[in-house]
Amino acid sequence: MVNITLTPEAANQIKKKLAGRDLDLKLMYDIDGCSLSGIPTLRLMDKQERGSDEISVQTNEMPVWVEKSKLIFLMIILKLIFLNRVIPTNLPAPLKS
Repeated sequence: MVNITLTPEAANQIKKKLAGRDLDLKLMYDIDGCSLSGIPTLRLMDKQERGSDEISVQTNEMPVWVEKSKLIFLMIILKLIFLNRVIPTNLPAPLKS
């Protein structure tokens, strides 16, 4: 089973997003179009959107839902941190002179 730990700052940021909302925190591993290399993401999901193969993994702060079929792609020990900075996802090509 995977062991997930949240840093205090990550937990605070997630709790702010969850405040007053009936949502679950879900760790997704998106492999669509990625072959075997996927992209892990955290998402806030409506409880009604839970799939039949999702399991709850207890962390040091709150439960995180994970698709059982994707556990094979995750490391056994995960640490979720919060970085307060923007990371560009689309880098423009350099201008030709």
